[in-house]
Amino acid sequence: MNLSYYYASDELRHDREFVLAAVAEDGYALKYASAELRGDREVVMAAVAQFGRGLQYASAELRADREVVLAAVAQYGLALQWASAELRVNREVVLSVVAKNGYALRYASDELRNDREVVMTAVAQRGHALVCASRELRNDREVVMVAVANNGLALQFAADELRKDREVVMVALAQNGLALDYAWADLKADRGVVMAAVTNHGYALRYASDELWADREVVMAAVAQYGHALAFASAELRADSFFVWLHSRYRKQRLWTVLTIRFYVILFVKKLQRRVEARDNARFEAAWANHREELTVGVPECVAKVVFQHGWAAGRKCLCVG
Repeated sequence: MNLSYYYASDELRHDREFVLAAVAEDGYALKYASAELRGDREVVMAAVAQFGRGLQYASAELRADREVVLAAVAQYGLALQWASAELRVNREVVLSVVAKNGYALRYASDELRNDREVVMTAVAQRGHALVCASRELRNDREVVMVAVANNGLALQFAADELRKDREVVMVALAQNGLALDYAWADLKADRGVVMAAVTNHGYALRYASDELWADREVVMAAVAQYGHALAFASAELRADSFFVWLHSRYRKQRLWTVLTIRFYVILFVKKLQRRVEARDNARFEAAWANHREELTVGVPECVAKVVFQHGWAAGRKCLCVG
């Protein structure tokens, strides 16, 4: 956002042509436009198309304009919060918005947060939107299944009965093993559930029952996926030379991965630098060819070229060395 418009004169803030050009470049400039222009539909449309948050600076009338609001949420889904109350209860508008940004459900009316189709659309786009659903729909098995399939951690917002549901929990764990943290206590002692969790993310071993911390196969799966999960194993397994070796191998593999990535990043940066240098040299040679004759009048060509490329200080140094 460009704060320079803050210093614009009142005359410029009322100048439609100036403000229209400003908001097309930076929609945030709408904040500094006159009240009259913040109620100008064309100006506001140009602003929110570039900066969805700019809807908050529009006049109340335009915040109730369906087309303006849809243009704003297309750029920034959560712009729905600045729409008029009438639009936030408009089912068609809210459905269109949550299909692009599920979390915008947060700003819908209570009635629409209890609308099954609206909530299903929201959680399918962003599982965490389940937190914005009504209590009744957070107890709806199908809604919760869609939410956790999108984001396993959405399990934390499900009703207690569904956090006890093994099938729901397994779907969540398939997406994110760390969702085991939000499963019911009985399921944290279920070997099959915990194996699914640690296979997806070894750190999930932390949330398993104490009995499973001593299960050799479970701990092996966790450490193989995430070496530091060994910290949550029983004292007996942490003293086992095999698990210590497995953890050591994980650390070496991770170090090798980091070094490999670093190597390729350095190669990419150097290649990019060479390309930039080649481009700059080509531009300089083209510019020098155009001005060579006029710059070398009465001046050694080598000095003129250095001055043209690096400035007078470099030219003086070149003369001294010469």
